[in-house]
Amino acid sequence: MERKANAICLCVDRRMLVPALFVTASILARSRSARNSFDIIIVAEPAELGDVERRWMEDRGILACDDLDMARLGGLIAVHPRLSVATLVKLVLAEHFAGRYDKILYLDADLSIHDDVSALFSLDCGPFALAAAPAGRRWPAWMAAQAANFREHAAALGMTEPYRYINTGVLLIDVARWNAGETGARALDFVRRNAAICFLPDEHGLNAVLDGRQAELSPVWNMAPKVWREPVLRETAAPVVIHYIGADKPWKKYGFGKRLFHDRPALRLYESFLRDSPWPRWLDAQWTLNDLRLNLVFELKVLSRRARRKASAPPSRHQLRIDAEDFRRYCAERSFADVDQGIVARLDGRLRLNA
Repeated sequence: MERKANAICLCVDRRMLVPALFVTASILARSRSARNSFDIIIVAEPAELGDVERRWMEDRGILACDDLDMARLGGLIAVHPRLSVATLVKLVLAEHFAGRYDKILYLDADLSIHDDVSALFSLDCGPFALAAAPAGRRWPAWMAAQAANFREHAAALGMTEPYRYINTGVLLIDVARWNAGETGARALDFVRRNAAICFLPDEHGLNAVLDGRQAELSPVWNMAPKVWREPVLRETAAPVVIHYIGADKPWKKYGFGKRLFHDRPALRLYESFLRDSPWPRWLDAQWTLNDLRLNLVFELKVLSRRARRKASAPPSRHQLRIDAEDFRRYCAERSFADVDQGIVARLDGRLRLNA
């Protein structure tokens, strides 16, 4: 069998398996045959992959990796009960697949895919072990408290200003450089020694040891979901990947932290994917009447905060317009590795994947 140079990996437990399969189906649907060849791999412990899921994956050429030793990672998340061992697996992928792949594109499972992610394999990371999208670069005035908390935490991680922090939901890993620098081992060691401040252990550990030493990607590879909700943002960047960080998961119809009346295009994508799948009722099990109650409570709190003009209220339409204009300038003026190398183009003021 011909060796494939690249792999796309998702690391999951049973709870996140269907979202991971949704992502893999989207990758296949949007892949262009002219791109580099790649494998798609679901990394999970053997008990997490059932016969139905394995057959579904085999029918589509998706590989299962269930021989990665996760036992050594278990103690590192003991202080974070909401997380599973799968959270840390991204830090050992390069070690596990050394000699098999040159580049690994790691993806979280709480994503929606809107263009060909394999285009990113043509990126040259330069001297760096990985490429990722920046986070914490822009802080609107109405997020002053969050900005202060971010800077305080980045400093506690040992990062140096200007805190070139990255989100680890989408990582392009250069396997040889990652392993040569023992990047994963150093990140895990940092988490082991600083568990109390690593409430996002994979992300905090990696940012602590990199301290900004990475190639930076444009926002199209790791976009907040508001891009679908704000016309100005849609005119600024065409996302390849939308990342649903926090409570606003695309498969949850209701829940605290979600807006009740927002348009939900990602939920409709899930409905389309699941309709003819082995899991047609999966979405119904992702919320309860209590989630609807919590959603209503959250909506009432939003209205109350706005009525009292509290600082913790969600931004007004005027504030969102100011933020959107700042985002437009950010996309137009900042240097990104994928833009510099022609993988993403600025066409008519809009960031988009180059055809």
